[in-house]
Parts: sequence; structure tokens; C-alpha cells
Amino acid sequence: MEETAAPHPNKSMPESVETDSAYTTGKRRWTDEDELEADSDTDSDEISIKSTKSFEAQNIEYVLENGRRYCNDTYFMPNDEAEQTRLNITHQICRILFDGKLTNVSLAKKSPRILDIGAGTGDWAIEMSAEYPDATIIATDIGIFDNGLGSTIELPNVSFQLDDARDEWTYHEPFDLIHLRGLAGAFSDWPSLYKQAFRHLAPGGYIEIIDADPAADSVAFPDSGDSYLSIFASAMRSAAEAAGHPRDLCHLNPSVLSAPGFIDVRVKERTVPVGLWPTDAREKTLGKMVLIALLEGVEAYSLRQLTATGNWTAEGVRDLCEKVKMEFLTAGKMTCVVKTVTARKPFVRSMMRKNDMLQKLMQLDDETKAQEV
Repeated sequence: MEETAAPHPNKSMPESVETDSAYTTGKRRWTDEDELEADSDTDSDEISIKSTKSFEAQNIEYVLENGRRYCNDTYFMPNDEAEQTRLNITHQICRILFDGKLTNVSLAKKSPRILDIGAGTGDWAIEMSAEYPDATIIATDIGIFDNGLGSTIELPNVSFQLDDARDEWTYHEPFDLIHLRGLAGAFSDWPSLYKQAFRHLAPGGYIEIIDADPAADSVAFPDSGDSYLSIFASAMRSAAEAAGHPRDLCHLNPSVLSAPGFIDVRVKERTVPVGLWPTDAREKTLGKMVLIALLEGVEAYSLRQLTATGNWTAEGVRDLCEKVKMEFLTAGKMTCVVKTVTARKPFVRSMMRKNDMLQKLMQLDDETKAQEV
């Protein structure tokens, strides 16, 4: 049965009707007319910082589907202008959440090597390049954004690359930081991804993962258990499970990172406001930005994944999204949970005892602070 409109949770499902959307339906290819060429004058030093999968494509093809643009036939998130706007806003939200910092880990080296997976528009990598001018930064994504990855911006210490992190990694030197943000639902096998990350980190190097997903009940408001949001989240989880790309945020569980050998696994959970209800000026600004990001993201999160099941039409998904957005605009004291996980690769064996002692001291310090509170 095709869904064309989401009923109120307390009403039965209506009969489906044929879609007659004003949006373009179906799939068609679109090729970027601008060729992405590797610079033939690139010197050997620049070549050394690149993966063996640096820009090889001459023509970038996109898929236009139901009025949105996607990087390929399978990945559920679009990479069009609307999505670029959402990612720009999300980046600014993270800067506020982390008190202006770009990362929650300490990079001790003067010239760290950094890998940004799923770089999107490249905001994080570009700002990291300014904060760490001596760093070597590789920013990868499976798609190209018009004004982001693959754009005309050239930075001496950043290499933007087309790459799929699900494939075998081919980097020749280890990294000091591997960064992933907003990739819930992107991978079917997070344990394998973490194994690759562990292998490609230098001893003492960090991995940092930041995520929040309305499909994983990250967003809530009073009585949201009986809402269009609950229908939306349930439908998204079912579709993601059927596609083999879970949206439950289980990849943030410490045990998943401990399995390949990571230590010092730390989870920070921040409940942020959504909307203008906070009285504090900073929290009100943050709430407004999160609300805008969610309003921009509801359709992006769901359109392709729900229509791919064959149980939803594009019109039905958009109808549900409009109802969810209306709830967002009228809900009182809505919140969103953002989780950050950091973990570290152990030092070489000769330093393990010193590291263990340091870890115990940190634990004792945390316990002492907890008792004082």
C-alpha cells in the first residue's frame, strides 16, 4: 500500500491515492559541466598528503529524484542547495555547542594529520585549516557540493577528495585525528569502519564522532509520543532497518569503539533547546538555529529512504513532513539530544604503563569532582 498522507496517530490510515506531485518524480542523471581535474603541476609534497583515491573523476554525475539531487543511486541524503544550507547551519550549531571549539580532543602535535570523513560542504575542514595552519587535513565525501567539496577554494594544507569510507582505506600515513559528524544512517557496518579508523590512527591518535538524529528519538517535546513526529521516527527506523543502515545511534555506544581497541572512550550528551522558548539569550539563539536546521532537514532525512521502501509516495512523505514541521513550530519546550564520542588509540607498549597511570588519575579526578557536586 502506498502512503500519501500521514494520519493523526489517533486516526486510522486513509486509503492511498495516486501521486500527482508538482515535483519531478523518478530518477535521471545530471552531469556537472565543470570538469574536476587534478592539477598537473602538483608537486611531490602535495601528492604525498593525498590518498591514492584523490580526485580521479572528470565528470561528476548526480541523480535527480523527486525534486532533490543526490550523489548516487543509494545514499539517502541529498547534496543540493537546500542540504548545503542545512549543513552550514549545523556547523554553526556545533561551534556554539562546543564553545567555539572545532574539536573536543587535544592535538598535541604542532603538525597533526587530520582526516574528516563525510566532509560535506567542508566548513569544518576549512576552519580547522585556519586554526591548525601546520596541519595536513584530508577531507573526504562521496559527493560534491556546489560551493563546498571540490569547489574553487584552494588551501595549502587541505586536500578535498572524493572517497567512500565504506571501501578499503588507502592512506599511506597515520592520522592524529579522524573526525565524523552527522553520519547516522550512512554506514551499515560501523564496527568495520571503526576497525579501519583504528588501523589508520597513529598511537595516541583520536577519533571523534558527533551525531543527533530525529529518526533515533533525539528530538522530543511534551506528549511527543502521540504525535506525527513519532510516526515519522518509526517509519524512518523501519525503512533504515530494511535498507541495512540502522538509525538507532548504537554506533555511539562505548562498547562498539572498545571492540577494535580504542581506550579512553568518553560520551558527552547535551540536550539543546529547539525553538525560541529559552529565556537565556544564548540558548534562545541556539534554539532558533536548531529549529531552522530541523525544518530544513525533515524532508532531506526521509524522502529517499521512505520512497525507496515502495510503501510511500513522494507526496505522502512530504505531507508527513509538513505535519511534523507544523508540530515543531507549535510545540512547547522541544529539545534535541546531541551526542559526542571521543576515543583514543593506545600508545606503543613502552608507554602503556604511563598511560594506564594517567587514565587512573583522570578517573580519580572525575570521581572526586562528582563527590564534590
